[in-house]
Amino acid sequence: MLQNKYSFNQSSAELVISGLPDYSNNDNKDNISIISSWKLSIINQPEIEGSIDHLKSVIKAFYKCAALSLLDREEKIESELIDLNLDESGSYRIILKSTKPEVKPLKLKIGYAEFSDIINCFDQLKNFNEIKIDFNELLPNIRKESFISFDRNRLSNTIFPPLIALLSISFFTFIGFYFFENKDSRNKNISIISNSSNIVIKIK
Repeated sequence: MLQNKYSFNQSSAELVISGLPDYSNNDNKDNISIISSWKLSIINQPEIEGSIDHLKSVIKAFYKCAALSLLDREEKIESELIDLNLDESGSYRIILKSTKPEVKPLKLKIGYAEFSDIINCFDQLKNFNEIKIDFNELLPNIRKESFISFDRNRLSNTIFPPLIALLSISFFTFIGFYFFENKDSRNKNISIISNSSNIVIKIK
């Protein structure tokens, strides 16, 4: 049976996936529900390939690393099949582990541009309907507190001064309107009537 093969490219990276449709689930002949092989090529790096479990682990690790970077959080990403961490120089260190004891781990070091290109390839795969992969189990499970966490000192330095200034402006504006309205009211209550040489001032 002829396998289907699809590739996803972005500058320095290319992801190629081959497989078969699952006719028991009424798949179209162009679909891939059974992935038989995959290969990730990165410029100036060895090719990465393995089982479907390796592919899922790689995708999950890259997405989690990207999410932590956006949250400005540092956290070690380690699993049975891949370790992925950002080092002090700003490069991404990847350790790919084989399920076979006699095969040594593959170590890679890539830059931000290559990392972004790989994420882009995974995004293309995610939005490609012909290949059936459940991305719900691959997207990072970041705790909700992470999105609303804050530094109290930063909050004090950035939020409180403008807030105090705004309250001060509002206070003085209120005082100004209060005195202006009272003065205007007093002026309205005073009328001046002139009859020839007599001047009468009436206060209502």
